[in-house]
Amino acid sequence: MSAAAMPDVQICRWNQLSSGPQRDRWLGDLDHVFFSSSARQSFASAEEKAAFRERWLGRYLVNFPQYAWVALDGAQRVVGYLVGSLDDPARDPLFADLSHFARFSALTDRYPAQLHVNLDAAWRGRGIGAELVTAFVRQAQAAGCPGVHVVTSRGARNVGFYLANGFATRGHSKGDGHELLFLGRDL
Repeated sequence: MSAAAMPDVQICRWNQLSSGPQRDRWLGDLDHVFFSSSARQSFASAEEKAAFRERWLGRYLVNFPQYAWVALDGAQRVVGYLVGSLDDPARDPLFADLSHFARFSALTDRYPAQLHVNLDAAWRGRGIGAELVTAFVRQAQAAGCPGVHVVTSRGARNVGFYLANGFATRGHSKGDGHELLFLGRDL
């Protein structure tokens, strides 16, 4: 990706950013990107909203900060992020609450690493998401991981993004009222 395509954007590891007041602002930025990018926009209570954040973002920041990447704009605001894990989620008790991993366990053995990417809407289409994926993929390759995956819904806006970034449909499953796709990328 050329610098012209990503003006004033820096991709860096979350766990290497400084601590202190700036980190608190970055956490707020992460939450903004997370909730504004989510397909789910309403919650019955603050507790339900907090549980949703924990399920799809928080557990990664706490348990796998070394695999979290952020995109910072020129003003040092988080405009996008990637969180993930190299551990097979179908076999990791930390992900036991996500039933789709059990349904895809034959595939997670081959594609154990998982990731989630979100960008602020104003920053999409500039190659930032691809750069975040590239950073994570390099990290997974260096660790000897054979493959990486994402699970998403058929018809979701992110399917095209992942297909354009080297992922392919490896499986699908119906559950929870919609069809899930397992997109895998060999490393």
